[in-house]
Amino acid sequence: MKKTINPGRNLFAILFVTGLFSVAGFAQSTNPDTPTVLKQNTIEWKRKAPGKTIVHYYTFEAGPGTVEITTDQKSVGDTGNENLSWEFTDRKMNNLAFEMLFGVGTSERKVSEATVDKKQKVLLKIIITEDVQEFRIRFDGAVTFEKGDEDIPEITGSNDTPSTQQICMPRNGVIIMTMQDGKKAKVDLSKVQKIEIQ
Repeated sequence: MKKTINPGRNLFAILFVTGLFSVAGFAQSTNPDTPTVLKQNTIEWKRKAPGKTIVHYYTFEAGPGTVEITTDQKSVGDTGNENLSWEFTDRKMNNLAFEMLFGVGTSERKVSEATVDKKQKVLLKIIITEDVQEFRIRFDGAVTFEKGDEDIPEITGSNDTPSTQQICMPRNGVIIMTMQDGKKAKVDLSKVQKIEIQ
């Protein structure tokens, strides 16, 4: 007996699963030993409501020369409190530049520069307090980013409360996921019973 396939339903399931895995592949690292590898020159972050203070780590290649770092942020809370701060270091944690932003209620922008003496992997540590609503950090100048997936946003809004979702999926095909370290993982959907996103 020939099965009838609903192309629209299957296409929706494929796009939905692919979209969720794209976001998961670019989750922000909270571990300095395994920082998120940036593949574009901009980090953007938003959240819908106040949450916890969190720390994120990123890495990419910089130097030799000057790196220009433009930071935009918007936050709420008491005037004078440090809301967003970042530290730009080499892999040995030697400080190359840092910035603190205090803006409240309205958008704030700061432009900083760091001199990197040779081409090397650098580390960016960002501290995001509970009052930060959104921020954007852009890198220009002597920077290099890994190729691939430039059209996928590097970061999406964060919900501080973990949740679990069960999703529909096609019964066959292969999902290929590129991990933070560049390695690829394949999932044969014909062998999967259920996918949960936590």
